[in-house]
Amino acid sequence: MIGVVVAIREELTDFFSENEFVPDKLYSNDQTIYTSALISNVALIESGMGKTNAINATNKLINLLQPGLIISAGFAGSVKRQVMPGTSYLCDNLWSIQGSPAFWSKEIAERTNVMDENRAVTFNKFISDSDLKIQLGSCMTVDQFIYNHDLKTWIGNNFSVDVIDMESYWVSQTAMENNVESAVIRVVLDPMEQKLPPFIVEAANNKRSRTLISGLKHIAANPGDLKKILQISIQVKKSRRILGSTLQALIESDILPMSETVNMA
Repeated sequence: MIGVVVAIREELTDFFSENEFVPDKLYSNDQTIYTSALISNVALIESGMGKTNAINATNKLINLLQPGLIISAGFAGSVKRQVMPGTSYLCDNLWSIQGSPAFWSKEIAERTNVMDENRAVTFNKFISDSDLKIQLGSCMTVDQFIYNHDLKTWIGNNFSVDVIDMESYWVSQTAMENNVESAVIRVVLDPMEQKLPPFIVEAANNKRSRTLISGLKHIAANPGDLKKILQISIQVKKSRRILGSTLQALIESDILPMSETVNMA
């Protein structure tokens, strides 16, 4: 069984649709588990954003389904220059820095390795043998949505990381504490040079703000943001497609560890 933790379900819309994932009625509460008759060895959970949600969702998957592998999958922001939206990473090194950016320093950062040397070699061979444009990289998990250029630049200059997110470190840490292997797939949504408009940040944090009506209301009140929103929409579609195809390819490969499939009936 492979468990997939995604903060926002919409990041994997294409993957959900193509594999016909539906909410599993056996496990219905605030963090929904989704299963599919087409790939019965995979279960997904929408965690919500941030540390607490990521830990709770990972523990839920482990306690209920005993997966052999947990994958943290989702979008990320780049902290390196000239990295295009849709750039895909398998993160072998994970960092975490907690608290307000005003108090960030190298001394308070934590680091862990997801892959040992043998797994890294295996993944590198898989990448080179496949048609996927994916690379090994490093990810830093932070406590809040980082949407401005200055903070991204500071992280990129001070740490050996490629992208930032809000969940991957805690998903992998929780998996390791339960003796479950983990992997991290992150696809760049916003380049380092791009500042996301406040409406996008609100939509990421609030499900109600992701609706078409909310978007139209925002455009009506802020017509100057229309061009930015259209650009972000293009980036989301591209990143969503690449994230889904990367996850699909990994699941269909023979390089991921899996325990026996749990009977979902």
